[in-house]
Amino acid sequence: MRLFLSLVSGLMLASASQAQTAAKKDLTAEQYRMIIDDREYWRQQSSRYRDIVRRAWALEPGRRNTPLRELNISDDEVREVQAIAAVNLPRALVNISPVVTDCPCEEGPTCTAQVYVLAIGKGQTKGLQLSRMNQTWQVGIVQAWWLKREALKQQNTGNKFLDEYREEKALNELLEEFPVCVGQLVPATQTAATKKPEGKK
Repeated sequence: MRLFLSLVSGLMLASASQAQTAAKKDLTAEQYRMIIDDREYWRQQSSRYRDIVRRAWALEPGRRNTPLRELNISDDEVREVQAIAAVNLPRALVNISPVVTDCPCEEGPTCTAQVYVLAIGKGQTKGLQLSRMNQTWQVGIVQAWWLKREALKQQNTGNKFLDEYREEKALNELLEEFPVCVGQLVPATQTAATKKPEGKK
């Protein structure tokens, strides 16, 4: 789990001098200066980036069992969740977690609940965190960030110096995109999906 943090730290500490000669063969002086400027900026942001990485790991999507929503998922919500899962996960749906409240503030002020969907297909198990925002289930904001993180590919241009720079740039740009807390969380409202059945207290 700490590989991401180690990678960011390692790339920030990479020595430009070792690859300088090789890099100059393939890069213009202007490109080389841009790389040096970018790395200096990232060095200055290293403390902030470490904080973002720690928060990202703390919010890594996964199953939560508390605090439970008063009423669990409705049939209509199950169909809604299954439709989203069918687009993002293997077809064989295994499990929908209980509905929990207390969304992280990074999910935004309209998030009132979350579920974690687990599916298996082609020998792989994958999970997806969905957030209920504006009375609609959707891929959560933090989950969307993690999907981008997982989609990052290793660079292979043949120039190690350039590859390291591009990988570092992609990681740091992603850190800059990590959601921040804004606004006040609003309480969950009673809807057809969350109202108590008649006669129950």
